[in-house]
Amino acid sequence: MASVTFGSEGRKMALTVTIVTAAMLCLLTVYFCNRYVRKTFDSIDQVLDSVLTKNAELPFDKTTDSRLSKLTHKAMKIIHMNGMDISQTRQEKEIIQSFLSDMSHQMKTPLSGVSMYTDLLLEGNITAAEQQEFLSRIKAGTEKLQWMMDSLVKMSRLEVGAIELSPVPTGIKQTISDSISGVYGAAVKKNITIQTAYFEDILLLHDRKWTCEAMTNILENAIKYSEPDNEIDIAVESLPIYTKISITDYGIGIAPDEWNSIFKRFYRGQNAKTADGAGLGLYLASLIFQKQGGNILVDSKPGQYTTFSMFLQNCKK
Repeated sequence: MASVTFGSEGRKMALTVTIVTAAMLCLLTVYFCNRYVRKTFDSIDQVLDSVLTKNAELPFDKTTDSRLSKLTHKAMKIIHMNGMDISQTRQEKEIIQSFLSDMSHQMKTPLSGVSMYTDLLLEGNITAAEQQEFLSRIKAGTEKLQWMMDSLVKMSRLEVGAIELSPVPTGIKQTISDSISGVYGAAVKKNITIQTAYFEDILLLHDRKWTCEAMTNILENAIKYSEPDNEIDIAVESLPIYTKISITDYGIGIAPDEWNSIFKRFYRGQNAKTADGAGLGLYLASLIFQKQGGNILVDSKPGQYTTFSMFLQNCKK
């Protein structure tokens, strides 16, 4: 009977030990789980703090394959993307400020002239000849402002894609002819001859209307910066992938260190400061060719010649 009692007591003791051991294991599990969760949340908190402070130096191993390393990697991407967005926004703001400053500067002169001559006309103490002269100058100033506004609208719409060019296989001979017609009056006034070397017409991928406008801008510059009784030469050369259309004038020329700058918006070369202009024609021409998959290059020797080479894509045979 005593042995039975002993066995029962032993089982009770063993059960008690098992329960205590299980309880301790549960407590340890809860403790370590709580510790892991707290550590994990602390790490996540550090990651989020780094995102908020834009600090890409996170104190975690990004090479291990764990959830925390994946979170760290994503946080770094967010920081990097945010930094790029901020940098892009800052650049765009600087471009807009520069654009507004340049536009204000370019418009200041004609606006001042229009205002001054209008005041003189309103005073009335002028002769008929002076009145006619002032009216002519006001007309010239308003025409320049109108041209600048038209160019700015075209430029901005092309830059943002509001205007879509439609390059299609089109004969280049008619495009060149239309461009020459657009500057014929200005060439006649300075007795400048525009000569086109003979070439067989060829189909090139281009939008005739806009390509004509770009070539007209280049021809206008060639006439503007050439002396009277001079000439301008146009040549067409077919290449394997592109066709090159060259316009050469024998005017003031462009210094080599300005070859890249002349295609920038509102830039005017050192030799061109004395001539009337706004620095938009070449920028607009370059933009039009780029929109068609083409390009414009310049070669010049000051005081001797300037050649603008325009490249348009050949049609696939």
